[in-house]
Amino acid sequence: MQQYALQLEMFLSFVMAFLITYYSVPSIITLAKLKKLYDEPNHRKEHVTRIPTLGGLALFVGFFFSFVFWSAGLKITGFNAIVAALLILFVVGIKDDLFPMPAWKKLAAQILATLIVVIRGDIRITNLYGLLEIHDLPYWVTVVISTIAILTIMNGFNLIDGINGLAAGIGVIVLGTYAYWFYQMNDVVFVFLCLTLIGSLFAFLRYNFSTASIFMGDSGSLVLGYMISIITIRFIQESRVHEPNIFFSIAAAVYAFNLLIIPLFDTLRVFTVRLLKGRSPFAADRNHIHHTLIDIGLNHKQASLVLYAANIGFIVLAALLDQMLPREFLLLSLAVALLLSQIPFFIKMWLKANNRYKKNITAPGAV
Repeated sequence: MQQYALQLEMFLSFVMAFLITYYSVPSIITLAKLKKLYDEPNHRKEHVTRIPTLGGLALFVGFFFSFVFWSAGLKITGFNAIVAALLILFVVGIKDDLFPMPAWKKLAAQILATLIVVIRGDIRITNLYGLLEIHDLPYWVTVVISTIAILTIMNGFNLIDGINGLAAGIGVIVLGTYAYWFYQMNDVVFVFLCLTLIGSLFAFLRYNFSTASIFMGDSGSLVLGYMISIITIRFIQESRVHEPNIFFSIAAAVYAFNLLIIPLFDTLRVFTVRLLKGRSPFAADRNHIHHTLIDIGLNHKQASLVLYAANIGFIVLAALLDQMLPREFLLLSLAVALLLSQIPFFIKMWLKANNRYKKNITAPGAV
């Protein structure tokens, strides 16, 4: 009976987050239009009309209120530090959505928030469980690795938020998978956290997936990436010590890499290309995979669905090859990701070579 009551509360946490976000977005859109708080179109962006960018406000209010309400009384390790860092990122995101900030200031705020949660909250990757023949790590190494991991995941979601529905949809896939594993491990707090985030993202997709009337902005993508990074570290730490062991020989860190393949690999690829060209890795361009899918003729909905399918495919790959050694599995995942990521670029080159290329800049949600 107690188990059914808990499951009902989990469902209600999802519903509450969904409803709060769903009914908050129209009011935010109206406010943004009245105050002229738009994202202006330019040569890099895929929209040709002014779109409000404060969707992150609705996402934040929906998931945060629902999570705090339904997790009351549950023990949450490092909760104060997590919330403090979350508020820093949310405020910085709102500020950047309204008045764009220099990249170095945003990065400084991200580092500060990350160090708070890593050092003060003790949210750290403490062991690689044999990945690259490494097990226990010195404290300072765990701080460095954890900080890099959080910053990478956070900025990965920020960077893929370039077409309608992509960041939110990938977030739903990632969080849904984590929710399943946390439920298997009876980690109630993180099930609630995943479900409240999923509820808010589903509601947001109603306004952002097909015909975008609002963007999540940095206030949404940074918060989403940050929360997923915290959830990922928790997953890595808990999955290997849980009994019975649910991952056998595949390291949880490698599984998490597969799960986050779209934001992580695209960020790694884009930063590498920029550095090889002698440019700053933070210099904006149109070299992301989602941009190229648009350039070869897909609309926003189709491009997002292709990347959803790719993400799900890597999750299935992880399930099928769960007996491989972590190092071999990581190399295989990277090889497959590299191969698949080049397909749209080869198609674009072929279209240009045959004079069939026409840059496809469409209005948000055009189908």
